[in-house]
This record gives sequence, C-alpha cells and structure tokens, in this order.
Amino acid sequence: MIPRKEMKKSESPIDIKEGVYERFPVTRQAFVTVSFQDAGEIGYNHWMNKMMENMVRRMMSGEEGRRQEDNALDLGANALNLLIGEYGFPNFQFLKWSPLFVPDMLANHPVNMPSNELSNMVKKAAVLYGADLVGIASLDPKWVYSKDLFKSFEIVDEGSPQETEDAFLIPRKVNKAIVMAVAMDDEMIETSPLVDASTATSLGYSRMGITAVSLAEYIRGLGYQAIPCMNDTALSIPLAVEAGLGQLGRLGLLITPEFGPNVRLMKVLTDMPLENDHAIDFGIPEFCDNCHLCAEHCPSSAISFGEQSYDGICDNNNSGIKKWYISAEKCLRLWQTNGASCANCIAVCPFTRGFESMQCFECKKCETKTGCELQVNTHLRAKYGYLDVDTWGNKPKVLKPRRRGL
Repeated sequence: MIPRKEMKKSESPIDIKEGVYERFPVTRQAFVTVSFQDAGEIGYNHWMNKMMENMVRRMMSGEEGRRQEDNALDLGANALNLLIGEYGFPNFQFLKWSPLFVPDMLANHPVNMPSNELSNMVKKAAVLYGADLVGIASLDPKWVYSKDLFKSFEIVDEGSPQETEDAFLIPRKVNKAIVMAVAMDDEMIETSPLVDASTATSLGYSRMGITAVSLAEYIRGLGYQAIPCMNDTALSIPLAVEAGLGQLGRLGLLITPEFGPNVRLMKVLTDMPLENDHAIDFGIPEFCDNCHLCAEHCPSSAISFGEQSYDGICDNNNSGIKKWYISAEKCLRLWQTNGASCANCIAVCPFTRGFESMQCFECKKCETKTGCELQVNTHLRAKYGYLDVDTWGNKPKVLKPRRRGL
C-alpha cells in the first residue's frame, strides 16, 4: 500500500445528516427490487434470468467478445465465488459465523498480545490470503444492514455471533472491521461492456471469498470471533472509507489511491482488540467535481452529472449522506440487456490508470487549491510501484499486484 502518511488525514470522511440517515435494509438494493419486479418474489438473484437469456441470445448471434469461449471463461472465474458465498449471504455456505475447521482448544483461548502486534499480524495474514489493500476501522452499527432478505440484523449486548429463527445477532464486542480490497485486471475491465470485463469482476468475487474466509479462520485460530463478509451484513464502502482505503467518487464506488475504483471489497468483523487506521483525503470529491467521464460513459444514465446531495434519487438510495447518488435499477437493467455486467465507469475513471495529458481536455473545469489531484496520485503510484510512467503525460501502465500467497 502507498503509505498513508503521504496523504492528508480526514477527520470527517463521511458527511451525515443527523435525523435523516437510517440503517439500510438489503431489501432496497437494486438486486432485490429488480428481482421482485421480474419474478414476483423476494430474492437476490432472480434478476439474473433476463441477463442470462440475453447472454445466450448475443452469444448465438456470434457477437465478438460475447462468444461461448468468452462466457465460459467468465463462468470459470465465478466458480469459487458461487461455492464460497455466492456474492455474500450472512452465515451462508463458507461464510459461517462460527469456526469451520478451527479446533476448540484454539478457538476458546484468545492470544494475549498488544493491539498493535495483533493488528500487524492480521494485516500480514490478509495480504498472504490475497488482499491487495487492508485497513481497520471501528464497526459503527449504522453501517450494519438493518435487515437481510427475511431477517433483521440485531446488535445485542452479550453472546456470540449467531443466526436465530428471526434475526442475525451481532454482539457489541464485535466492534472492529478489517476491510480489504482486491484489484481487478485493468486490461480486462477496459473491454467493458464486453464479457471479458465481467470475467475480471468474477475473479474479484472469487478472490473476495477466499480472502475473507481464510482471514476469519485465522482470527478464530487466535481465539477471537470473526464474521467473514462479502457484500453481506454491513455496507462495505463506508467501512472502507473509515479504514483508510480510499474515498467515495461520483460513480458511487470507492476510489483507492493504488488502483482507483478498480477493486472489489470484503471485510471481516471481529472482537479482536485492534488499532484503527485513519481515513484519508487525497482529493477525490474535488476531482470528481471537475470530471464527468463516468457519467458521460454510463450507457444507462445511472450516474449523476450534478452536485453532491443528502437526498436520494430513487428507492435504492439511502438518504442522509452527502454524496453523488446512483440510479441503481437503471444500472442493473442495462446489465440484463447487455447479457453481462458493465464496468464502463471503472474503465474510464482517470484514477484507474493514472494521469495522461489528454485528461486535461476532459475536465469540465480545473479548480484546485493544491494542484491536480490525479497528477499527485499518479506520482505516488509510480513512486511506490503501482504504475510505470515512462514519460510524464503519456498513458501509464498499471503494474499488477505482486501477491505473496493466495
């Protein structure tokens, strides 16, 4: 990771309007609302039926980039995701809230070490298990979903993380979130909306599952409780912001200093006494004010050209946080028509690849107080081995992460 001392600390990384913001239910996610509109029943993946129909239709018509071999590669990339956690359901498949294989003699005997040592150990283990970025934040209950598809998430005073007939119970002592990111293949993402970009996303999801489950088992082996999460249980982006992994951009995704928005996020919630990392400010809101590339290249018109607001623009939004709101149903309907997921916004975001001189013609205005945020970030990425910049202003080359372990 780029050392966070190279960036400003943010004391107020998320601007919340008190009295308006409420915990968000999974049932208002676009995946669920579109699934209900299509199938007439509550579910998370019913929306995929139309996408698969169009995948086959476009494949059979012989469209370039949508052939059988392209889709087969995507399906293979997604296999471990579906085996481990299927994008993320709480206490499901390998995303269990109790130990999978750790014996009781380890799980019931917490190691007694200083918080800073435990934090360093956890971060090293996360990297070994596949994380490209890792940070630690307090688990603020407001980021925990209020409800899954059928059961509520309850914060309780005592006990262990568990699922009952009526609810998912998270004890207050589970008060830390280890937030991780895995980078996706930038060259494959650049092919969006073709199937290769979807394959990059599928690989990201499979890596998410491997990393979250492995880290949770490691923590249990050290005698602490751990809840592995993919997209489930708690909102990933605000936790990632508070853990110092990046800032929220116009496109509705986390933008990281190392990889821009070209990442997938996961987390492990735990009662291990860990040291928090600081939220950072490397100028994303200011840059996104000047740049509209993601909105211009969004084929569904789901991304806003306007200013940040506290007011959501559709039922899939949760009002009360100052940000750019996304029309999520429009985005998902485009996926259905496309026959594959779309990542145009990630592909065109200047922070995915770094500064090149032509970007100056794309910004609507150039109003900065400390220089171009993208150029500063590009310099840091080159300095710490994330970009190869041969001549300043030319298109940089993204250097792939050198993973130690999984």
